[in-house]
Amino acid sequence: MKKLFILLSAGLVYVSCGPSQMEYNTLAEKNKELENEVVVLKNEISVLKTEIDNYRNSPDKLYLEASKLIESKDIKSLTTLCEKIEKYHPTSNECQKAKSALQKLIKERDDSIKAEEAKRMQAVNKLKKRHDDVSGITWYQNPYFTHYNDVNRVSLYIGQDESNVWLRLKMSYEGDNWIFFERAYLSYDGETKEIFFDKYRNKESDNSGGSVWEWIDVSVDDALLSYLREMVKGKSLKMRLSGKYTETRSITGNERKALEEILLAYDVLKNEQK
Repeated sequence: MKKLFILLSAGLVYVSCGPSQMEYNTLAEKNKELENEVVVLKNEISVLKTEIDNYRNSPDKLYLEASKLIESKDIKSLTTLCEKIEKYHPTSNECQKAKSALQKLIKERDDSIKAEEAKRMQAVNKLKKRHDDVSGITWYQNPYFTHYNDVNRVSLYIGQDESNVWLRLKMSYEGDNWIFFERAYLSYDGETKEIFFDKYRNKESDNSGGSVWEWIDVSVDDALLSYLREMVKGKSLKMRLSGKYTETRSITGNERKALEEILLAYDVLKNEQK
């Protein structure tokens, strides 16, 4: 009984402490007014945002941004911006100018790619080509000279079979006296690289009529290939053969051109092999 009394008392206190119907109605009305004000504010914000967007995306401002991209030839970013201009101002002069500039840049890029590809293929087609049907190897040599063993010269040539493409480097000396070279070097603008070789496998010598000649023929590895790519861009190219005596000479323009075109042709053949 005592417990029941306590529960009834607690219930009366709870009911007496709650809001009256009038207070509830007043709060509901205020809440509705606040909701209406929020809707109005959202509409005003939307209008302001539209005005700001229109200002930011005005055709003259968008084209000013496009001009910078046109100058830097940023085709990807310019494509995105042209889509934006067309969205906001499809009939504007700025839209037409930006789209025309984009088309021009795309054409220039495509023409450049085609020209580079034609140049690369020409580098292969102009080489002297000799196929050995016994070994199945096709040899590609430069078109400017034949690198005989009895000349002072440096050159590259390419070998290709059904599964591989590779490069070889040849360096030769001709003179009245032996130099008995044991080391070989290439150099450009002060950047020197030693060309390592096996004197029993890669080096040969011969003589005739009072003249002597010595030469090496070595495989080009990745490190040497990387060096050669930079060397052909240099200003002063040299080769040195050193042993009992030393012979240093400047690499001629024809030699440089041949090296450069062999490297280009090698890249083309290597890519075709993949």
